Amino acid sequence: MQNVGNVSELLDPEVAAAIDQAGFQVRAFRRISRTRSPKIRRSVYRIDLESGRTIKARRFEDCEVARQLFDIRRELPDSFARAFARHGAVLLEDWIEGESLENLPPSDTHLVDAGSLLAELHLTRTVAGQPLHEICSTAAWRNEAERSLCKISACGALHESDVRLIRGALQRLDPQRAIYGLAHTDFCGENMVTDRAGRLRIVDNERVGINALGFDVARTWYRWALPEPAWERFRCVYAERTQLTEPLETIGFWSIVAVAHSAALRLRVDRARVRIPLDRLRRMAIALDERRTSSHGYREFPRQG
Repeated sequence: MQNVGNVSELLDPEVAAAIDQAGFQVRAFRRISRTRSPKIRRSVYRIDLESGRTIKARRFEDCEVARQLFDIRRELPDSFARAFARHGAVLLEDWIEGESLENLPPSDTHLVDAGSLLAELHLTRTVAGQPLHEICSTAAWRNEAERSLCKISACGALHESDVRLIRGALQRLDPQRAIYGLAHTDFCGENMVTDRAGRLRIVDNERVGINALGFDVARTWYRWALPEPAWERFRCVYAERTQLTEPLETIGFWSIVAVAHSAALRLRVDRARVRIPLDRLRRMAIALDERRTSSHGYREFPRQG
């Protein structure tokens, strides 16, 4: 942790300006991450204030991205860490101390709370006064997944026969239309903490936006990697709370989309971790091949409906 004299000389100038505008006095700070991805470019700082409060500052490279995210995050349910101030491309939010679920086997209470929180997010009706829940075409998603599979095949990361099986399933399972609403797209144990009061909190919400709800559920299945009984518990709580059938009934399609997207992205920017989605795609291909020759069904896909 760095001690701070003149904050404007040590911090990113935009971060320093945001802190000054909020009327805070900084005691110490440190940058905790930097991301430069095709869609999100930002630095994240932990800021310890003279008052004893700790906050998080996120600096984006695009002011419009920061503005849109700030507007959306003001609508989030209370258990999702919300940004409380914006200045230019910088968002300020509370720092939530707690134990991450990333490396912990989730308890039944965690699964119930998590299923309820994702349901609450998906049931959000308006953002910035605009009504949500719209039925939209899945064509763009299917086309993107097709391109991802082509890239994976072209570089030899996956056998062509496996790609054919997965592409065929993508086309067969495409629901053509999907419900769009407020989605998280990174809802997993890594971004969940139990705070000092024992509540489950969602702490990394910079990817929240208007998206297909089925994709959001599939991303959770892929990113959280729960054992099957735990996933089933989470799924049942989500279904009970939302009464939405479409995101779960179409999850086979969205699972292919989510994993293919992750594999193609990591082939480009994070080859050290590409094995994870590629292994998932291989297991999907095996499950698809077994289904074609037996009555086993999709063992590698989350349960349908």
